[in-house]
Amino acid sequence: MQGSKEVLELLSKLKDTRLNLAIFIVSNLVLALIKLDLITLNHVSEAVLQGLVFVTSIRLVYAVIGAALDVLNNKKDLKNKEAEAVLKLEQEKIAETQAKEKMLANFRKLDIFQLYVIQELKRQNHISIPKGAPLFTLKSMNIIYTPAVGERSESASLTNTANELLTTMVWGEFDDLKYSAAKRFFTGLQPGEVKCFIEFLKQDDIKTTFNYHGNTKYYDNYYVFKKYADTTLFSQPRRGTVYTIDPISKNVIFSIYGEERAAVNG
Repeated sequence: MQGSKEVLELLSKLKDTRLNLAIFIVSNLVLALIKLDLITLNHVSEAVLQGLVFVTSIRLVYAVIGAALDVLNNKKDLKNKEAEAVLKLEQEKIAETQAKEKMLANFRKLDIFQLYVIQELKRQNHISIPKGAPLFTLKSMNIIYTPAVGERSESASLTNTANELLTTMVWGEFDDLKYSAAKRFFTGLQPGEVKCFIEFLKQDDIKTTFNYHGNTKYYDNYYVFKKYADTTLFSQPRRGTVYTIDPISKNVIFSIYGEERAAVNG
């Protein structure tokens, strides 16, 4: 009897489902043979076999229930993961759309210096930009990145998002952006500099230097135009010290100062 208890206690500690199934089948087989009088066991051994069938049957039912619950939980986890993936994808799309909308708004606020950089990058993959406010602003807006950094300048390229927007939307309205930027610039320009630009109402090309007895002399407009040489105010490329006004800039000058020319010159 003590031996039977020990067997049952040992069985209760067994966790292997396949082992429990094997014990269950063998025990039932032996009990069936006993009923058919094919084999003979004492009552204690038969009771042990019946105990084995009982315990292993509980364990097998428990294993089946556990497996069913695992299947259900796995399906639930899979659905949750799929839902999380869909939600994450939607959030990424929303974030991407918002980033593009923000960048598009930033494009529309660029000044004549920054638009010049964009204009040049449209013509070529990368350009060298002197360190300063235009470079810093464009980088902070994530419109450009600078893979190569020098002491005074940086080699800049458009980011993927900026390049996509420039190609699909911004370039189509670039003239409008140039007009708005030029209008903001000329509206806040000092009278002394305005006089230099008003001369473009007479002609498109203005020479800023002259030769005097073999020496190069500079007109006042030389220093004014030089400050804004690398902007969208002038047609590019420039020819030495001759500046050609951009047609859009000329329209802005006329719209603001055309009727006030006499007053400004006075």
